[in-house]
Amino acid sequence: MIRFTYICTLMALGMLMPATMLTAPGGSGSMFIEALAQTSPNPRETGAETVRRRQQELEAQEGQTLTGKYWTPFELARAGRCDEALPELQTLAERGRGFENAQHVYGLCLLETGSAEDGREWVRRAAEAGLADAQASHLRAYLADGTDYLTHDAAAKWLYLYQTNPLRLAIGTEQALEPEEIDQIRTAIPRADYLKGVEAARRWTPTFWTASQTTDLP
Repeated sequence: MIRFTYICTLMALGMLMPATMLTAPGGSGSMFIEALAQTSPNPRETGAETVRRRQQELEAQEGQTLTGKYWTPFELARAGRCDEALPELQTLAERGRGFENAQHVYGLCLLETGSAEDGREWVRRAAEAGLADAQASHLRAYLADGTDYLTHDAAAKWLYLYQTNPLRLAIGTEQALEPEEIDQIRTAIPRADYLKGVEAARRWTPTFWTASQTTDLP
């Protein structure tokens, strides 16, 4: 890239050798010009401009942005259109490790559409991998449904893990608990259950779900 930019600058200043010398048969200049012809229709196009042009060409062929293909189901879910988002979210979620965001949102959509048991399982898988948003969703569900969703000690475990999770402050997290919510959760958990949950949290290590395994952890 640096060499190309430097050569373009010299060309503009008229300081390069004549083109006939650059394109002499078998010369390195000839190979350089041929390489330019293969990568760019415009020899003055910078590398960054070439990348942008190729992305635009691909987007035009696909009919949408390349990143949009990944984020579309998330946007649908955020807009309350879980029925439309579910098939693509499932495909992403089932890829396993590295797709915890999809697992989390897929679980929320399953809960939204009435598949409570499956939805809870997918949220839990993402939470067990250490996704702060999924841990927060677990706790919000406990706050709303109490022990119908999580036992008190399980809620204490997730509260401790969430509060000690450094990723809960990362850019891009969307489900961060408000201080008032944390206080409400803590108040709802009896002390004995809270201590039991904290002990379980201290023994916890992240686990990453794959298609060949299931989990029955709280």
